[in-house]
Amino acid sequence: MMKILLITPPLLQPNTPYAATPLLTAWLQKNGHNAVQADLSLDLLLTLFSRAGVAKLCRILKVCTEAEGFLAAEQGYLETIDEVILFLQDCNPSASKKITQRGWLPEGPNLFHAYEQDEQLGWNFRGLGEEDRARHLASLYLDDLAEAAKLADPNFGFSRYAEKIAASLPGFEKLRNALESAPTLFSSWLESLTDGQMQKHAPDVVVLTVPFPGCLLGALTIARRIKRKFPDIHIAIGGGYVNTELRELRDPAIFDYVDSITLDSGMLPLLQLANRATPIRTFVREDGVVRYYEDAAQPIAHNALPAPVYDGLKLNRYFGLFEMLNPVTRLWSDGRWNKLMLAHGCCWRRCEFCDTSIDYISRYDPAEPVMVCDWIEEMVSKTGFNGFHFVDESLPHDLLDGLCDEILRRGLNIEWWGNIRFENRFSRALIQKMATAGCIAVTGGLETCHDRTLKLMRKGITVNGATRVLEDLADAGILTHAYLMYGFPSQTLKETLQALETIRRLFDEGALHSAFWHCFALTEHSAIARDPEKYSITIKEPPPTDFAHNELPFDGHFDHDPKIIGEALRSATYNYMHGMGFDGPVEQWISAND
Repeated sequence: MMKILLITPPLLQPNTPYAATPLLTAWLQKNGHNAVQADLSLDLLLTLFSRAGVAKLCRILKVCTEAEGFLAAEQGYLETIDEVILFLQDCNPSASKKITQRGWLPEGPNLFHAYEQDEQLGWNFRGLGEEDRARHLASLYLDDLAEAAKLADPNFGFSRYAEKIAASLPGFEKLRNALESAPTLFSSWLESLTDGQMQKHAPDVVVLTVPFPGCLLGALTIARRIKRKFPDIHIAIGGGYVNTELRELRDPAIFDYVDSITLDSGMLPLLQLANRATPIRTFVREDGVVRYYEDAAQPIAHNALPAPVYDGLKLNRYFGLFEMLNPVTRLWSDGRWNKLMLAHGCCWRRCEFCDTSIDYISRYDPAEPVMVCDWIEEMVSKTGFNGFHFVDESLPHDLLDGLCDEILRRGLNIEWWGNIRFENRFSRALIQKMATAGCIAVTGGLETCHDRTLKLMRKGITVNGATRVLEDLADAGILTHAYLMYGFPSQTLKETLQALETIRRLFDEGALHSAFWHCFALTEHSAIARDPEKYSITIKEPPPTDFAHNELPFDGHFDHDPKIIGEALRSATYNYMHGMGFDGPVEQWISAND
């Protein structure tokens, strides 16, 4: 039996544990291994957001002229930070009265702007009660502290670290330079936290999940520390970033920091590693070159997995953030959600812009509703929380139908939300059943929100059909969020404005409560990349790469500048989300952003 430590590296949202290590820990424990877990993302943020952390930050910033305004309020931050964190951890509810009295919290740019905007618009903070108002103000106060932290380390971001460094890296040299450069405040803290976990657990293997580019440098900083102080420990990395960006890895340099890199679902690769068996779906360095071990073994059925466990994660230390006055966007950053996946992969897996050739999309494998409810009951019993975020790529309507029946049959008192497709199979009856079974919100892709381009991308929805679903969801009391896309190949300015008009109408009628526009990105693993002529685009020759590879440069023909239209779309939607700007034509937002 091996001692395996699974680590979540910085930085991720601090309100709830990320989904990977609880599931992998449970899987390894089920198979007889001594698996434990730690969240160094949370630990790093709590180190910063403490009296000692703020004091150290201020000492470092004494030589920074840009920090003069922040340093003038140093004493105010020192006297308030510990109480604020305890309040956001739900351990100090009485602090809400102090927090909501203007003058108790020092006012940096974010907090000051919120007060000024609120007074100018006459919002009275959208009618929030004292506790929610305090959570909002305390979150903006932490945003101001985070802005000051960027002056000490430009790579720092509240829920990401060095994201720009890790995005689309053709070679490893840039990362190596960052890892081997002079230590920063955060790398020093992270090394100290790593030492503490090594001393506490004395593991044989350390596994690091890297779900996003903003976790890669943090993960490798941890790995570098372990390699230097504990060279006999085997270090493995995997996760979403690895699965999409490192599939064609040829540069062996990263293996100066890690020993193995696993692809796709981590259950079998980690079990092989723990059992000291031949690697499966794993990169290693042998004789100075990268070798990939493929295997035809069938993946573990999703229905056969255990419920995630939170052993070693002190759930009362997580803290929520309520930065935007919007009930849907708040779900991502506030509240304690038990994260659970009902099915591996996507039930649709036909959208041509999506990474449909990769396992996490292409291999659809649902659990049975009875098993899902068994997981739910076990997680509620062990955590004491009845809120769930179903983290599926897309929650299938037939599985949700059966799950809702089982939830209602068992009389489970839970709240849940997740991502769906706004397709006609979500009938009014099913939506009403979802609401009765505890659904409080859904997210979903409206993408270009125009029938021609939706058909071209094989989205499988229409604007009218999606509108009906959104209206039924809102009528059932379920909050809605739409993912939107601009800059899609062949998308015209007229079509984009028609899409914005649809979004304006949906907000105005109360069918849509939140939305965000993303710029289209062409990825190597999409159907569009395999057939660019269909979309009247030409893929440019990408730079030579032997490390990360995913997004592809391309030439297309647009009758507008996507960058300019993107700013206009975001400005318009931000106003619609806050109940403003409905009366003017959508064209006004373009002229305002020229």
